[in-house]
Amino acid sequence: MKIYGVYMDRPLSAEETEQMMSVVSAEKREKCRRFYHEEDAHRTLIGDVLVRTVIGHANGLDPAAVTFSVQEYGKPYIPSLPAVHFNISHSGRWIVCAVDSAPIGIDIEKLKPGTIDIAKRFFSQTEYNDMQAKHPDEQTDYFYHLWSMKESFIKQAGKGLSLPLDSFSVRLQEDGQVSIELPDGHEPCFIRTYEVDAGYKMAVCAAQPDFCEGIEMKTYKELL
Repeated sequence: MKIYGVYMDRPLSAEETEQMMSVVSAEKREKCRRFYHEEDAHRTLIGDVLVRTVIGHANGLDPAAVTFSVQEYGKPYIPSLPAVHFNISHSGRWIVCAVDSAPIGIDIEKLKPGTIDIAKRFFSQTEYNDMQAKHPDEQTDYFYHLWSMKESFIKQAGKGLSLPLDSFSVRLQEDGQVSIELPDGHEPCFIRTYEVDAGYKMAVCAAQPDFCEGIEMKTYKELL
C-alpha cells in the first residue's frame, strides 16, 4: 500500500494547467472547464494526474496512456491493470490518493463547524452516542474522524450510496485503533486514521491491516 498527497499551496499557473490538461481524457478536460470555482477544477485535475503519474510510472506506462473506467456504483478503476486498486479524495487544499493490491478507500475532510445535526441524521446511534459523550470542544474533531472513517469504508466497499451510512459503525479508540461493526455479509476490512494537517482528518480503509506509515508527497513539478 502507498498513499500519495499533493498540497495546493498556490493555484496552478496557466502553463501548468495546460500541461496537465494535455494528459487527462477529453471528458475530464470538459468536466474541469465546467467548474465555477477555479480551485475545484484544479483539485479534480491534480487528482486525475496524480493517479496517472504514480500508477503509470510504477507499471511502465505513459501517464497519458492510462485509461479509466467505472464500476457499477461509480468507483473508478483501470481495466488494463486489474490487480491495481486506487482511490482519490480531495478537500480544501489537499488531494490524496491510496494505491493497493486489493480494494481500498481513502477520505480527507477539512474541518468546519456545525456538524451535530448531520451526525444525528446520518450516523449510527452508537457513533452519535460516542460523539455526544465527548467534551463539547472535542465533538467537531471527533465528528470528522467519524466522517472520514465512514467515507473511506464506503469507498473501499465500492457500493456507493447503496450502503447507508447508518448500516455500520466505526469507533476511534483512545489508543488510535479503529473498531468496525460491519454490515451483514461484508468482507473483513481495516481502517487507520492519519494526521496530515491540523485542520483536516484523513482515514484509509483497506482489505489488509498492513498500512503504510505516512504520505509520499508530490509537487506540481513532479506531476508534469
